[in-house]
Amino acid sequence: MEDEVSSTNLNRCITITSLFVPITLIIHLYFRFGNFKVGPEETSWLNDLFFINMMMGPICLFLSLIGLFLRFTRREYSLLSKLLPHLVFFIFAGCGALCSIFGQSLDNAIITFMLACVLNAATILIRPLYAAIYFVLIYCFFCYGVTLTQPNQNTVLFNVIDGLCVIAVSFVISWVLWNNNMTRFKQDRLIQSQKQILEFQYEKLTIANEELEGINASKDQFFSILAHDLRGPLNSALALTMFLEEGVFEEDIDERRKTYNLLQHSLGNSAKLLENVLLWSTNQAGVMNFKPRILDVRETLNSSIEVLKIVAAQKNIEIINNVQGQIMISADIDMIHTVFRNLLSNAIKFTPNFGSVEVHAEILNKAVRISVIDYGVGMNSKTLNNLFRIEKKMPSRGTNNESGTGLGLVLCKDFIEKHEGSIVVESKENEGSKFIITLPGRT
Repeated sequence: MEDEVSSTNLNRCITITSLFVPITLIIHLYFRFGNFKVGPEETSWLNDLFFINMMMGPICLFLSLIGLFLRFTRREYSLLSKLLPHLVFFIFAGCGALCSIFGQSLDNAIITFMLACVLNAATILIRPLYAAIYFVLIYCFFCYGVTLTQPNQNTVLFNVIDGLCVIAVSFVISWVLWNNNMTRFKQDRLIQSQKQILEFQYEKLTIANEELEGINASKDQFFSILAHDLRGPLNSALALTMFLEEGVFEEDIDERRKTYNLLQHSLGNSAKLLENVLLWSTNQAGVMNFKPRILDVRETLNSSIEVLKIVAAQKNIEIINNVQGQIMISADIDMIHTVFRNLLSNAIKFTPNFGSVEVHAEILNKAVRISVIDYGVGMNSKTLNNLFRIEKKMPSRGTNNESGTGLGLVLCKDFIEKHEGSIVVESKENEGSKFIITLPGRT
């Protein structure tokens, strides 16, 4: 609140001091060239009045320049800026009082004193307690001066009473304007605060809306890709079952066995894809149970390798578990099995016949790093950049023309992040790929 008062007072001080400079010039010309018929005793008072007005011009100009300096140098909250209104208050009030005191030789009115007090009260924001003290001091100064310059005691009494009324009215004006401005400052601050909150909330909603639109677009594109990838193997399976039903290969045992293998392969791909879709959708919905426990990396990998031995044997690929010793991690057993199976299956898919897939693990500071390495076809930079993006359909035919959607890797990333871990990929075309996952370790 003090900052608002200081800034407002500085602007008002600059305004009234700047406006008073030409006013003093007009008054100066009026007294200098006006035709005043006064006696010898009044001449001295008139000269004093003329001197006061002559001094007020440079003083107001000086105060105005100080205010402008504080404004343009952005020092409106400095100590000098806070003291300037009090200085202006006393100078204007004192000048008004002196003009009325010396003007008693020409006119018994106290118009100048009244104008100065009302101008101060209506323009400068002073705390009511300080304003009361200042007005009392100015009033005492005015009363003392009038008694010195006004020989008529009745006029002195009337001036004292009128001066008291002026002070009382000015104080009331100052007090009312102070309260009104404080209320306005509080309302402005509240409005500004609410505006900032609304702008912040609007910005958050805008970002959330953009993210939601992006997610929806990604999911729409993903489901269109998924529908396409499911349609292919299912149509192939239907066609093969029709051939079998019609007995096309009844006499050729080799062709029949080949057809059965193709049918099994097609249905296996569809089943694997549907399993990953089910896991991914369950995870996205937030209904998948996450129950981490202490697991041995080597034993967990062996369980996953055992499931994939038949798939690897079809391509004469050896899966080598190079994990040595007892390395423990904190993980959900079902999720981590899904991660290992997908990474190993992916490595088998892109490894040529008679190749090998290796798994390594090492203990870091407070984590465990597990690497699944193949020496297959590898990936280019474009494929790497879009590897974990669900909406991107990347070429993913294996070395034996195996198909896939990339959903398994997206699932791996989601599950690893659920464990507060990370997954990164290093790959070069025709040199192979290395998937590195980092999980919280346990001793």
